[in-house]
Amino acid sequence: MSENKVNYIFGRHIIEPGGFYFGDNENEIYTLLGSCVAVTLWHPFLNFAGMCHVILPERGNEASNTRFAGCAVKKFIEEIINIKTAPSEYEVGVYGGGNMFPSIKINNKKLIGMKNFNEIERLLIKEGFVIKYKDVGGEVARKLTLSRLTGNISLEYVKLENI
Repeated sequence: MSENKVNYIFGRHIIEPGGFYFGDNENEIYTLLGSCVAVTLWHPFLNFAGMCHVILPERGNEASNTRFAGCAVKKFIEEIINIKTAPSEYEVGVYGGGNMFPSIKINNKKLIGMKNFNEIERLLIKEGFVIKYKDVGGEVARKLTLSRLTGNISLEYVKLENI
């Protein structure tokens, strides 16, 4: 079980930007997303759950930092292999990728949020994960909570002026 940048606040584990969690010892995992993208994993029989909060689609000079899409997916693969499971056994969700600067008019594909989503989706599919849930894009931030015991996702939209 791995933890990185995880805090326990108000009865939940909070995943900060760049953070990662995978395990079976916490009941709820929570993050707040803007243009970043979160991946949720839940194993319905073992009740293992995971979440990452990806900031950037591609890695810079750092070899393994879960703020990058490729590093986060690689870390999930390592963790699920450690408990002798396979990517196809998990319910997977991808959330976030919002446009946090709607006044800047550019092609939707060039927005960092959509770049984050496109890269994380590509990597997850490449590794054999099946994405069951998606809620990405738009001009909203998202509060995201994953229940490890049930796999339920709680998703709340936050208007940009309320952040």
